[in-house]
Amino acid sequence: MGYTVRTKILKEYYDDVSGRYSQKANLDIEIVVDMFNTVDQYDEVVLFSGDGDFERAIELLRSKNTHITVVSTEGMIARELRNATDQYVDLNNIRDQIEKAEY
Repeated sequence: MGYTVRTKILKEYYDDVSGRYSQKANLDIEIVVDMFNTVDQYDEVVLFSGDGDFERAIELLRSKNTHITVVSTEGMIARELRNATDQYVDLNNIRDQIEKAEY
């Protein structure tokens, strides 16, 4: 179907303040590299993230006439990313269309 699944081993971090471990994958660079390696194969990107680290990549893709839609939630999207995108979709606004129904 044209999708590639990327996986990465989670890194575990210990928080001295809370005394808890947390896990993080940090796939940002892999996503950006894939977007630029395949930029000639598409004209639209739908990015499910609110991370402001994607701002520069989005700006460069838009300069190549790529339409960018960012899907995130209010309070979890960086202002810079929201301003850089062509379209922002609040995940809460489409929840009823994509959420698995309970039976």
